[in-house]
Amino acid sequence: MTALRCTAKLLKAMKATPVANPAPATSRLGDWHANLIRVSRTQLVIAVNDATRFGIVVDAAPYADIPLRIAQRLFNTLQFIGVPADLAAEEAHTMESMRLAATNSKSVLGTLNQYTFEVELDLRERLAFSAVALTQRLTSTIVCNPKHIGAPTDRVREAFGLPPIDWRKRAEPGAFRV
Repeated sequence: MTALRCTAKLLKAMKATPVANPAPATSRLGDWHANLIRVSRTQLVIAVNDATRFGIVVDAAPYADIPLRIAQRLFNTLQFIGVPADLAAEEAHTMESMRLAATNSKSVLGTLNQYTFEVELDLRERLAFSAVALTQRLTSTIVCNPKHIGAPTDRVREAFGLPPIDWRKRAEPGAFRV
């Protein structure tokens, strides 16, 4: 079980009532924070993992399915960065029964704001056209604060017992080498 800590804007759009004290996370990655963003007619949800600052993007509608789509996108993105399918499926399965809660970390919200800026820019500059492409672009993002995070993709791989990506050997976007 995992908590999806939503901004007030997202909770309102989902017409959801947050739980006051969600149970501790039982997944490797732990809880997530999420926000709704709108760029022109496009509505997306950006979710950021609390511990690793790993970001994923899903389409906002239909709002009732956001937690399930986040779990599905995480499964695909974990495989994209080289996490074995069985471990990715296990992590996604623990997220299928997410509890909705209110945000509780200004630090994670700072990262969420950074990703929001990057996604909005990518959409406006036509660098990416789908939630999948935006998520893939976020896998190569570096987080400056907190400093110990650095490359969120590497922190996620470490959580699964995998070595970090050798970014110097990365052939092309989306082609990860370990």
